[in-house]
Amino acid sequence: MNPFISKTKIVATLGPASFSPAVQRRLMAAGVDGFRLNLSHGDFEEHAGVIVSLRKISAEMGRPVAIIVDLPGPKMRLGKVPKPITVRRGAKVRFVPEGIARPGPGIFLPHEISGLAQGLRSGSIIFVGDGMMQFKVKSIQGEIVETEALVAGVVRSNKGVNIPGYNAPAGILTEEDKRGIAFAIKHKADVICISFVGGPQDMLAARALLPKTGKYRPCLLAKIERRQAVTHLDGILAVSDAVMVARGDLGIELPIEEIPGLQKDIIHRANMAAKPVIVATQMLLSMVDNARPTRAEVTDVANAILDGADAIMFSEETAIGHDPAAVVRIAKKIAHQTERRLVKSGGVALEVRAAIRSEDSIDDLISSATCDILENRTIDLALTPTASGTTARRIARMRPRPWIVAVTENQTVRNILAISYGVFPIGVPSVDLSDLDLADLLRGAGLIRSGTRRLVITSGTQCGVAGTTNSLKIIDVS
Repeated sequence: MNPFISKTKIVATLGPASFSPAVQRRLMAAGVDGFRLNLSHGDFEEHAGVIVSLRKISAEMGRPVAIIVDLPGPKMRLGKVPKPITVRRGAKVRFVPEGIARPGPGIFLPHEISGLAQGLRSGSIIFVGDGMMQFKVKSIQGEIVETEALVAGVVRSNKGVNIPGYNAPAGILTEEDKRGIAFAIKHKADVICISFVGGPQDMLAARALLPKTGKYRPCLLAKIERRQAVTHLDGILAVSDAVMVARGDLGIELPIEEIPGLQKDIIHRANMAAKPVIVATQMLLSMVDNARPTRAEVTDVANAILDGADAIMFSEETAIGHDPAAVVRIAKKIAHQTERRLVKSGGVALEVRAAIRSEDSIDDLISSATCDILENRTIDLALTPTASGTTARRIARMRPRPWIVAVTENQTVRNILAISYGVFPIGVPSVDLSDLDLADLLRGAGLIRSGTRRLVITSGTQCGVAGTTNSLKIIDVS
């Protein structure tokens, strides 16, 4: 496929519809840049096999992709309900830990949430089943939480639970999450997603479990899906490598009408921090069953791109949908068309550039100057030899017209850069190359094509050392 179809990156969740290598190959050919493994489903052995398959296909196709491991987070769900329970509005409903004897008659809902009673207070609202059922806490007696049903409905086993403002007494990292991090490290996953983040302390707790030495440094991504995460967003960004706008749970934690504005704000602040940002949940959901998305879904994808998202992520669409590759092809078409408008209007890039020009760090000065030069129509590519990927991301957040080719010795850095907007990553044995060698490298990769005239190349005082980029140059390749 043509790697230059669209700069917006695509993340696909794998599931029953896409576990086979044949479908994974079709997804990669259609333009997937990152594959998400949801550890809430399946087991480690199954996921390990998928990672081996993805690495093999990626190598065969010569297409870098990020392998993204998404941790389950605290299990916020009901337990086993023997049979569906019809609940009337105003009914008294008691939540009890699974396995606890039910004291007397009435409606009891078992749950698997550790320390639930300790994290609630009178007046708290408990949402069940994607918010379809709502219960208001009236009193707490030991481990029994007595509530009043605010809406009528039917409750079934294992439904998800959301509680706006709820703080897990033991923190968000569960023992299962810790095992998931160990699994991700063992198999050298590129990105590790931390679920239900409440503040910087949650990300620091996860980071403490990552390798301290060696070249392998996975990207630590914070999923923004709780009210507390929105409140502490700047602190979370400071200690995270990337963020995700996880609109599913966020739309339950906060009034749903606030989500579009919050999406814009989260993306903007991530752009300012030069941290990749993924927008997720129900992007093209109707394509689980249908060959075409709705007009509203197309507009939603386009608006995420116009807001400044690096990547858009699909969940059910590619995990259980009838044609996962078709979802990706449609998304690439939407992205291609939308990016044309993004370049014409300047949009989000103008805000970021204006803010960055007032900064005095060398990194910001270099990335800003590079983008200014890239406005010249005789410049066709930016080339950034990089050890950490930072320079490429700093340039990419300003949405320059040409592509950014990031050259790195570190395979994990290469794969992580695959989900940054407008970045084409290449792995090399060494970045200590002359300008002519770099140009020949791009020719060999098919990136310097007929009509390419000039490149901008960033460089540093110590080649291959993170944080030393301090200069740029222009070379002719025509």
